[in-house]
Amino acid sequence: MFHCERCGIRFSTGALSGRRDCPRCKSRDGVTVLLTWEPLLAARTAAALAEARPKPERVAVVPGP
Repeated sequence: MFHCERCGIRFSTGALSGRRDCPRCKSRDGVTVLLTWEPLLAARTAAALAEARPKPERVAVVPGP
């Protein structure tokens, strides 16, 4: 995850499409602010998404008669 220290917004790497400056500050105020990388936040977000996904149920296969 990347975040802007000026306005506080956060972006995933996919949402940025290669940009490394804050699109909100650029469009709203016309200033260029480089985004800061937060590796720990990215790891926590990935873990939360993985836990939120439904897990497939395991079914025991029993041999027939």
